[in-house]
Amino acid sequence: MRNLLMLCQDNARLIVEAFRKILAITDALVKKEGNAAGYTDDIQSIMKESSDIKATLIRELHEIGGVLINREDFFRLISTFGDIMDHINSVGQRLYEMEKRGWEIPENSAEQVTEVADLAFDSLIKLREAMMSLGFNSEKSIGFTNEIDELERKVDTIHVKVEMDIIASDAPFPTIIMLKDTVNQMEELVDTVRDASDLIRIIAL
Repeated sequence: MRNLLMLCQDNARLIVEAFRKILAITDALVKKEGNAAGYTDDIQSIMKESSDIKATLIRELHEIGGVLINREDFFRLISTFGDIMDHINSVGQRLYEMEKRGWEIPENSAEQVTEVADLAFDSLIKLREAMMSLGFNSEKSIGFTNEIDELERKVDTIHVKVEMDIIASDAPFPTIIMLKDTVNQMEELVDTVRDASDLIRIIAL
């Protein structure tokens, strides 16, 4: 059980690190620095490391067999971590393609996309802390999952307005579509973080 928790904690740390690259890509795109490719390469490396951890976790769960009561919950948690990483990769690729094509983000839209990205990052920090607390303080871990619920509701409220503002902006149509899809991916990412937090809550109980 302890080894499973440590592997899940490592995966949660990698997820946070991967999204740090998203924040860096967003900042680079807004500032027109032209270095998003390096960050997307970093994300690919982190995804590979995360995939290796997932394989180890699955092997551990297989060896444990039916002895572990929460075995299925751990399987689902591992899968959800993978889904979160996929969302991060998708956001990174979209932003990179925008930079590669020289598409610029309107100033107002940039601020709004950054706001959603910051909230998504906050939810990932809470997920990591919930995972880190799970091994020694279940009550504290559940407290972090409750904070994730609040962040998810906030993103649900904000992302619709951000979408509408992007659609109504003066940006070229391809930029509007790409930004809208990016914000949608971030919203879905936070939904998936909430799903992961529900599983952590179940394991904690």
